[in-house]
Amino acid sequence: MNMALDRRRNTARLLETATALVCVLLAVLSASSAVMLAQSSANGGTVYVGILDDAREHAWHGKADADELRLVMPAFEKAGTEWHSISSFSPLEMKWTISFDGKDLGEIETHANTEEGGADELSSPESRAKQSIVTRAASVPVVGKPSRNFTGASFLVGLKTVHRPLVAVSKPYYRDPDGWKRTQLPEKIAALVRTGFRDHYPHVDRCEQEAVVEHDWKYPDSAVTLPNAYTSNKNSFLVAVRLNAGDCGWGGRPDDPADPWVLQWFLVAPDGNVHRVGGFEELLDAGDYDNDGRSEIIFFSTRSEHSDAYDLLYGDDLQKRATLVIGYR
Repeated sequence: MNMALDRRRNTARLLETATALVCVLLAVLSASSAVMLAQSSANGGTVYVGILDDAREHAWHGKADADELRLVMPAFEKAGTEWHSISSFSPLEMKWTISFDGKDLGEIETHANTEEGGADELSSPESRAKQSIVTRAASVPVVGKPSRNFTGASFLVGLKTVHRPLVAVSKPYYRDPDGWKRTQLPEKIAALVRTGFRDHYPHVDRCEQEAVVEHDWKYPDSAVTLPNAYTSNKNSFLVAVRLNAGDCGWGGRPDDPADPWVLQWFLVAPDGNVHRVGGFEELLDAGDYDNDGRSEIIFFSTRSEHSDAYDLLYGDDLQKRATLVIGYR
């Protein structure tokens, strides 16, 4: 009996010890999680995406050196699960990784131009948030030579060429895991896109001299061109569609297939499903800017006579979007 009693006592002690160890382990894990959360909060936990761009404002104020001076425009932020456009940006100093085509082009540093609450913190269709670059000019990345591409609304005030805008990320996230590249479109995919375009736009107008001359135009296939196409390593296709519907005028209308300044972009999924992702002008870059294993895509567009737009597409089949409309006055 004494031996049995001893066994029960030992078992009870072991259970007490095990319970105490589990409690200690849970306490350690809880403390560790709290520390990680605090560190995340202290580090901001937020990813910012900016645009390294020419100082277009100089052209709007009659100066001739817009493509000689450059700046960073804070554009998007992700805190949590969603991307949002930045309407106000207050950090005084930033370090940015410049990304293009899945490559790290280098780092630059910027600082705020004004005290807290200044105009250079705010973005609107009339102006944009911006920070000055403190990195020496020779070390600021450039891709290609200045061209008419991406001039946007600034072309209307005489800015004939600009450097290609580049994506700037507040963390070293630049890779493009989806591997988006320009491609020659297979005819089978082109046929799917044309069908998808017709399904999305069954009724369009034909114009002459900025006036509608035919409603519900039965447009031929020859009027539908596919000027740009990209493919991913997941066998998806991103295709730009232009409808040659005559001179319907220009108004920066992203949902109007007859607007000659807007391309309608369609995504073809690996299973052949086709859907429109939006009306944009130029694909700027693709990259995994939040390090979640999927690539986001940024587009540039002329939005009006005095404003441009940047759109960041993300999520399953690029069906989510954050849009920033800015001006240069």
